[in-house]
Amino acid sequence: MWTKLKEFVKGVVAELKKVSWASRRELVGATGAVLVLTIIMTLFVFGMDQLFNWLLALLIKAFG
Repeated sequence: MWTKLKEFVKGVVAELKKVSWASRRELVGATGAVLVLTIIMTLFVFGMDQLFNWLLALLIKAFG
């Protein structure tokens, strides 16, 4: 069992050495893009929620 575990860990380490890691600049850029898109989508969903809330209130006043 321990032999298999050691082989597994060696394999994992070998594969991680092959990985092409992003540079700090690329990482910061990608993180910034994700944050900007998250904020945009949050504002969009909030705006749609407010619009539907307003429309529903109008319907309730008109037919309620």
